[in-house]
Amino acid sequence: MKKLFIIQALMLLFCTTTAFAQGNTISSQSIETKAATAADAFPERYFHYNIRGSLTNSYLKFSRGGKARVAFLGGSITEMKGWKNMLEEFFKKTFPQTEFEFVEAGIPSMGSTPHSFRMKTDVLRKGKIDLLFVEAAPNDDTNEFTPLEQVRGMEGMVRQAWLADAETDIIMLHFIWDGFIGMHKAGRRPDVIYNHERVANHYRVPSIDLNQEINERMEAGQFTWKDFGGQHPAPFGHSFYAATIERMMKLMWNEIGKDAEIAPHELPEKPLDEYSYFGGDFINISEAKLGKGWQIVSPWHPDNKYTKRPGFVDVPMLETKTAGAKLTLDFTGKAIGICCVAGPYAGILEYSIDGKPFKRLDTYTHWSGYLYIPWVYMFETELTPTRHRLTLRMAKDKNEVSLGNECQIRNFVVNK
Repeated sequence: MKKLFIIQALMLLFCTTTAFAQGNTISSQSIETKAATAADAFPERYFHYNIRGSLTNSYLKFSRGGKARVAFLGGSITEMKGWKNMLEEFFKKTFPQTEFEFVEAGIPSMGSTPHSFRMKTDVLRKGKIDLLFVEAAPNDDTNEFTPLEQVRGMEGMVRQAWLADAETDIIMLHFIWDGFIGMHKAGRRPDVIYNHERVANHYRVPSIDLNQEINERMEAGQFTWKDFGGQHPAPFGHSFYAATIERMMKLMWNEIGKDAEIAPHELPEKPLDEYSYFGGDFINISEAKLGKGWQIVSPWHPDNKYTKRPGFVDVPMLETKTAGAKLTLDFTGKAIGICCVAGPYAGILEYSIDGKPFKRLDTYTHWSGYLYIPWVYMFETELTPTRHRLTLRMAKDKNEVSLGNECQIRNFVVNK
């Protein structure tokens, strides 16, 4: 039975549609129903949508022709070839009269906090976004962001998008990773999904719990985690993500009235958390005042065996390898931190705001032993939104498993 289901589901990857009825009514043919033999593979009980708000603006923009822009903001599951590419093909085939630009803003290992700080540079500055997909549940969980940070990061993305353009439609996705499987077996929904759902509910943003769907399908014996492809799915696994997202979009499109017009979404007057990162942005490393031991290396490319990530190598980096090295940065905002690469030599940073006693932060991560992993570390997150000075220095001691006292900073991050 499992083998038959896998054969059926593999067919879904190739079964897209361009057939639409007149007006705003969407044809029932789609990725998951085009192949009649696979029709029973998608019973309604496996879908976990939270249909809120609307997707009217993007649908009208796509259906009227001209140019449109769709952005995908997330971690490695978004960065890799898979669900987003399937949706890109779906959009192009469904709306052939429209010229699409796709902003692919996935970066492995990054969760909602770094996404909220890079959003202006990597997404919003690309131009008007008609439809934005956001996901961060696996990385917010694996990177051990606190519940407070999970809300602040996700709200940072959503509110920032609507502050820039309230006509942007947003879909929030919750993907699955290995750690969520055990939680499901114990009858527990991951806390991070609850926290992200708080944001989705506050802003009336539609969301899809794909973690729940895949867990239930595996529990029913339809396929195994190995069949699915694991946290970074095989094409087989990605086809489920794409099919479910398409299905929810069509359900919402079918509810659009013939007289509908593009209109701004209602932005809640108050955020869930006043310190959420909706004012997130980068500060260029050139703005720091460097003491002895710090230098800007351009391009930065260490000659060693450890893995480096695209976008975080062969670029300018503010670097120190010297214990006691100090710098200062003047900034205006409610929060300050760094976007860095935490590799095998990652050291312990000591930091002070406005001359207050120094605090310590060990930048060595679980993954640093083999990878210069992109990471955002926040120093202070609840400052008054005024002018401040950050003093940063490298500690003389280090983590016992670290190979050195190094720090490589790609950008400073600030919440204005």
